[in-house]
Amino acid sequence: MITRTVPAAQVHLGDLVLITPAGPVRRVTLHRLQGTPPVVVLSYAGKPGHLAVPADQPLTVLTDARPAREG
Repeated sequence: MITRTVPAAQVHLGDLVLITPAGPVRRVTLHRLQGTPPVVVLSYAGKPGHLAVPADQPLTVLTDARPAREG
């Protein structure tokens, strides 16, 4: 797995997000952008309730590190 840091507004459904630097990792089940200034409302699998964060807040997302096949 590789980590990348993205603004909350660029998180997608199904992304694995590192909640705190020490963990845990949760899958995003709801992503909604609302209001002025923009706020992102997130829900995570296995965690009740919603979390509202500024749209530009950096979040750590884990991605599968599969190299592209040549040939």
